[in-house]
Amino acid sequence: MKYAVVNADGVVVNVVLWDATSDFDAGDGMTLVPLPFKMATDDDGVEFQQYFAGPGWTYDGTNWIAPPAEDEELV
Repeated sequence: MKYAVVNADGVVVNVVLWDATSDFDAGDGMTLVPLPFKMATDDDGVEFQQYFAGPGWTYDGTNWIAPPAEDEELV
């Protein structure tokens, strides 16, 4: 499963694959949080996990907040 590496300010600084059982040290002040996902199906009928957050997002302990859109995305 994918986990967000969240810093003390709640910002996702990385995403990692982790089995949730083996030892993993995210670093001082970092927390691992399971990323939200839903199951989706591609055009060939293959199911996959579609994740909804990544680096730059913020996690407040309950909600995932997308980073602000960059200027070219606002046009």
